[in-house]
Amino acid sequence: EAARGLRRTFHNSALIPYPKNKVQVTISTRDRENIFREIYSIVIDPNSHQIKKDRPYRNSKVHKLLYNGEPSKKVDLLFIGDGYAKNEMEKLQRDARRFMEILFMHSPFKEKRDMFNVFLIEAASEESGPDDPRKGIFRSTVVGTSFNTFDSARYLTTTENRLMRDIASNSPYDAIFLMVNTSQYGGGGIYNLYSVFATDNEYDAYLIVHEFGHAFAGLGDEYYTSQISYSDFYPAGVEPWEPNITALLDRENVKWKILLTPGIPIPTPEDREKFGKVVGCFEGAGYAAKGLYRPMIDCKMFSKGFVDFCPVCSKAISDMIDFYCE
Repeated sequence: EAARGLRRTFHNSALIPYPKNKVQVTISTRDRENIFREIYSIVIDPNSHQIKKDRPYRNSKVHKLLYNGEPSKKVDLLFIGDGYAKNEMEKLQRDARRFMEILFMHSPFKEKRDMFNVFLIEAASEESGPDDPRKGIFRSTVVGTSFNTFDSARYLTTTENRLMRDIASNSPYDAIFLMVNTSQYGGGGIYNLYSVFATDNEYDAYLIVHEFGHAFAGLGDEYYTSQISYSDFYPAGVEPWEPNITALLDRENVKWKILLTPGIPIPTPEDREKFGKVVGCFEGAGYAAKGLYRPMIDCKMFSKGFVDFCPVCSKAISDMIDFYCE
C-alpha cells in the first residue's frame, strides 16, 4: 500500500563467484506473468583497475560456530547481530549459538547438519535495539534494522544493503541471518537477500526458521488471515513461482504431484480429522483465502505453532542444500 503514494528505490547486490577471466553478467527480472526479461548486462574483467579490491569494515571479529569443511563445498550461514551494544557481545554470542541449535532441531536441517558451516560476525552497535519509527525511536546500529518496513508495524528489515554487504564480506557466506536485539515481535525473509528475526520474544524460535524458509528456499507464506504489507501479491490466473503455493491451474499436474498422498481429492477438504496429516491441495495460502492452495493443513510456513515443515517445503529446502554442496 505504501507504494501507491510513495516512489522509492532499493539498493541490492548480485552475488557471483569471483571470475578468473572476463565474464558477461546478465540480470533478468520476473514479470507479473513469471516470464524472465533481460534488464541489464555487463562484461566484468576481474583484472580491471575499476574493480575495488579492498575489504571494508574491518572493525569486526569472525567466530566459527560450526565448521564442517571447505566453504566452497558447504552451505555457509552467517549471523550478523544488530542492536547489540559493546557491553552485549556475550549476549550476541549466546543468542547466535542458541538460534543455530534451534535451526538444526528442524528437518531437513538436522539430518544435513554436516553440510553446513555457521559463522558469526561480532560487531558492536553504538546503541542497543533497532529503530521503531512509530514510537519515534531511531538508534545507531551496525546494519540499521528497523520496524515499520512498507508501513507495516511488525515488518523488521534493513535497507542498508551496502553496509550489510561490507560487513558480511569479512566472512564466507551463502545466506545471512540478521539477528536483531529486541523483545518486540517482528522479522522478515526475502529470497536470496537475508532473513531477519527479533531475538527475545515468545515466537523467536518460530521466527528464525520461518523467515529462513523464505530467504533460503524461496518458500511462500501459506497463511491468509494476518495483516500484511502487500496488495495483489499473486495476480489471478498466474501460477506462483514459489514451490509450496499453487493456483491449481492444472489439476492433473500439481507442482508437488510426486508428494501427493495417493487417492487424495483435489482440492482437498479442510478436514483435520480426515486429512490433517496428508499432502494435498488445501485452499487458503499466499495471503488469499480463495484461489491459492497449500500442500498441508499445517506447516512452519502456515502457523506459529511448534510444527515442522511439510514434505513439500522440506524437499525445497533439501534441494537447495544439495545445490550449494554439489
